[in-house]
Amino acid sequence: MREGGAERHDRLLNLVRERGTVRVSDLAGRLGVSVVTARRDVEALASRGLLERTHGSVSWPADRGP
Repeated sequence: MREGGAERHDRLLNLVRERGTVRVSDLAGRLGVSVVTARRDVEALASRGLLERTHGSVSWPADRGP
């Protein structure tokens, strides 16, 4: 069964919150999606201010707390 975008976004946010900083390629592997899909998800969440995006990785914003 395929996971929907909202559920995947929740999992992605949880992974980043737990680890602080995660490489996009690692997120893709953990989520079972392509790097392109993981990057698209990261961009969507970062545009909403939920994540901080850097080259090749993503981190939990300091102002969001643990």
